[in-house]
Amino acid sequence: MHKTIVCLLVVACAAVAPVCGAAEMRTQSFDSDPGWEGQNNRVVPKNRPTVRQDFGWDGAGGGGGKMGGLVTRASEPAFYGAAIGNKTLDDKLSASGTLSITKTTGGAGVFIGFFTAKQPGASGRPTGSLGLDIDGENGGARLAVRLITARNQSCGTFITPYVPGKFRPTPIRNDGTKYTWKLDYDPNGAGGRGRFTFEFRGEQPKPGALVTADSPEIAKKEASIRFPDTTTFSVDLPEGFKQQGTTFDHFGMMNMMKAGGQFIIHVDDVEYLGKREDFSKDPQWDQSGNRRTYEASDVGGAHNFGYSETNHAGGAKAGEIGGTFWRTDKWGYYAEKIEPLTFDDRIEARGKVILVVGGVDADMCFGWFRSKGEGAGEGEDRAPNRTGDFLGIKVGGPTRIGHMFVPSFTVNENVRGQPDKGPVMRPGKACDWSIVYDPSANNGNGAITATLDGESTTLNLKPGQRTKMKDARLDHFGMFAIGPGGQIVKIFLDDLQYTGRPAK
Repeated sequence: MHKTIVCLLVVACAAVAPVCGAAEMRTQSFDSDPGWEGQNNRVVPKNRPTVRQDFGWDGAGGGGGKMGGLVTRASEPAFYGAAIGNKTLDDKLSASGTLSITKTTGGAGVFIGFFTAKQPGASGRPTGSLGLDIDGENGGARLAVRLITARNQSCGTFITPYVPGKFRPTPIRNDGTKYTWKLDYDPNGAGGRGRFTFEFRGEQPKPGALVTADSPEIAKKEASIRFPDTTTFSVDLPEGFKQQGTTFDHFGMMNMMKAGGQFIIHVDDVEYLGKREDFSKDPQWDQSGNRRTYEASDVGGAHNFGYSETNHAGGAKAGEIGGTFWRTDKWGYYAEKIEPLTFDDRIEARGKVILVVGGVDADMCFGWFRSKGEGAGEGEDRAPNRTGDFLGIKVGGPTRIGHMFVPSFTVNENVRGQPDKGPVMRPGKACDWSIVYDPSANNGNGAITATLDGESTTLNLKPGQRTKMKDARLDHFGMFAIGPGGQIVKIFLDDLQYTGRPAK
């Protein structure tokens, strides 16, 4: 009799094996190296370029001095600027001056305006900034004016013509032509949301010179409504941008923070917050990293994530997982191999997380995934964000929103889901997080709920999707990089609890 009962219990558990396996919750505090699997997560770059920064007060030559010099786009921040106390988006801000460029190379980038001096680096554009974003190519430069908040959300406008992927002229000359500019921010504009206006003038070919008869109509239209015919631009802040705790403590010049090319650029006849500076003598402004030559640490595509002895995420003890994720076609992961779960299991996790850096066009994922799947070539991994099995958290989003923390799943290109909105992560702020996938929720269709510091988003699976998931298997829990090409996310996780049973 007792033997019969035992057999029935074993058979019952085997019949619902995924659910039995899903009942086990793992705890990992990373007080020591857990020895998880890693693939392409510690990429050693073939070459580390030499970075040279040489800008600041320039008293050489005629004209009585200027601000500027050689600015190299690099992951490590470098700046030269006047301390202005702590200004916020509740304050009126104004600045003006002239600029001239005498050298540009491909992929160059420099920022001029109001900024926060303390930057984590590798963010592309400076977080907490309002001013001129100038991108350089061999033939000249492009210009945009932008606000980037403390939450890494952005608003602004291109001054020179720009159609992503189709029309990217560089009409700002690199022959020393002088341009005048003026930036004003009114916290009471746009019905109290805030508004900034920008003026830009200089000798320049007419828009017709930027297009040809065979140019697409979209390019012709864009050229006709941009500089040089249009010299004044206005941008209204979206609702809620003023309330994000953005501060500016300096006015001046900073490099764009992603490996790239060089500018030789100078700024003169500056007025900011009612103060004038003609640089006829050294103004003794603050400076950091602007006069040095070194070997670059972050190189495009070189992932550097896994176990770390640091304590960024605020765990009880030192030790966590994470690091630098590049958005690249070279997929990499760091994870624990577990007994396979399916979309019939209840799956959940929680822990601590911190976004240290979130660059423009930069994303990553963490959660449960299948490291190898059907359809992958011999020895190749099938990236979950494209055609593999995945259930977890996607960190990323468009620049205007910042880096969202949202639930996501993928089985193949046709069976996948992700909400358009979710909690926005603030760089430098440690948060508590959780995720719950309940296959019985949403009338049995299944639902995923992600929570970040008490703010939740639920993704309901569509009717019929789970029937197309019967072959899906989730055999790893961890974090991975995604494609296609982009910039850096630097993120860390700690004090994790998650559904999973270590693989035998």
